Amino acid sequence: MGYRAVALSQVDGSGAESIGRDVAQQLGFGYLNEAVVAQAAKIRGVDPAMISDAEQRKSLFSRLAEMALRAAPDMSSPPKLYAFDETDMLLWDIRDAVRDAADRGNVVLVAHAACYACADRSDVLRVWVTAPPLTRASRLASALGLSDKEAAKSVRQSDVARASYLKKVYDIDEESDTDYDVVINTER
Repeated sequence: MGYRAVALSQVDGSGAESIGRDVAQQLGFGYLNEAVVAQAAKIRGVDPAMISDAEQRKSLFSRLAEMALRAAPDMSSPPKLYAFDETDMLLWDIRDAVRDAADRGNVVLVAHAACYACADRSDVLRVWVTAPPLTRASRLASALGLSDKEAAKSVRQSDVARASYLKKVYDIDEESDTDYDVVINTER
């Protein structure tokens, strides 16, 4: 069976976007990254900015600060069962938009945990694009004009937030190379 789609998962500073564009061009496939956000927004009938905000990998501190800004719960009534909030729904819409794009085929999907969204599909090649943290930090420092220390901190925060995102949306406790068909280390 041939592959109808290629899903690239990435970490910040790995260069997956560039690789994804090159692969799409070589295969004559479409390239989807931010278009997935637009599709998810269309599904939900909301502004794409709302989807992007929901998907942003937020640090624990940011999430705690947001919770603190919300109104205090009414303690006079018994606690309610957990209800999925709008963010949960928006994240699932992103997952569904990725799966819909894979269904149409002839596409390279970059980011949005596309490899996990398509984990059960034998017609999607799942590729992990990574590099050592020091290499990634160096690339971010150059691209964004950050100090080495700021870039290293950004990489660490992004990795923690990625793990949190994978846990929340896909119930993945720990990402593994064996979750992918191909692993590319872009260090060299």
